[in-house]
Amino acid sequence: MKSTLKIQQLSKSFGKIKAVQKLDLEVQPGQIYGILGPNGSGKTTTLGMILDVVAPDSGSFSWFEGMPNIEARKQIGSILETPCFLPYLTAVKNLEIVAHIKKAGKDRIDDVLKQIGLYERKDDKFKTYSLGMKQRLSIGAALLSDPPVLILDEPTNGLDPQGIAEVRQLIVDIANQGKTILIASHLLDEVQKVCTHFCVLKQGVKIHEGAVSETLGEINKVEVKSKDLNSLKNILDNFEGIEKIENGVDVLTITLKNGFNAMQINEFCFKNVIILQKLNTHTNSLEKEFLKILKEHD
Repeated sequence: MKSTLKIQQLSKSFGKIKAVQKLDLEVQPGQIYGILGPNGSGKTTTLGMILDVVAPDSGSFSWFEGMPNIEARKQIGSILETPCFLPYLTAVKNLEIVAHIKKAGKDRIDDVLKQIGLYERKDDKFKTYSLGMKQRLSIGAALLSDPPVLILDEPTNGLDPQGIAEVRQLIVDIANQGKTILIASHLLDEVQKVCTHFCVLKQGVKIHEGAVSETLGEINKVEVKSKDLNSLKNILDNFEGIEKIENGVDVLTITLKNGFNAMQINEFCFKNVIILQKLNTHTNSLEKEFLKILKEHD
């Protein structure tokens, strides 16, 4: 498979600070790739280098199997910092200015506003927007030229829970359109819920890389128990959200498919006249794996 981005031995120092050290990375088309690490780990510096904003000391990177950087940049929408929109202008007027600067044309503005959920507020001034709405407009600005690749640096930083949920869902919706997304974040929950693949940086060094699903292993496991395990198993065989069922001594361990939860199991059993005596959910988290990875590289 042809790669979207390939980084080889990329390094950057600022005086005595080694921001990024001999970084190797490869992003494939369609991935939502998270660069994860604590503040100061080199995430933003890495994004700056691959966007030609920061000059690397050594190493190389290539977009789209060696496409010239000037041409490649036209295929990338990015937000390194929150863009400076004019507070007294509407969303439409602000995006018209961005379109003019990017030479992207104005024909996609309405479609983008619908995509980011701001079409109904398109004629309201930017200063009246919540932080989540402002960030969604920032993502909209990056989408104006309909790029196949989107780069986001800490897209939910500083947002309240509602704003985080709004931006997270927007990222998933964009990815479902087939775009490749590269996200730098220190928020573990964000990476777990959004990304397909990730790497961990620590003081500029990559210490882990892999698919989120492989790193977490089997997630969303539920233990259930009833008076008659055989009847319970027969009923659960008809539940569409089950990946597999494992028999224990006095319990059944269920691995759920994505999008299903323990509450649905409970409701399904109740409707089929099965009373559960036990219902325990065991969900692995990226936080546990992240702390384990960091500890291994102390």
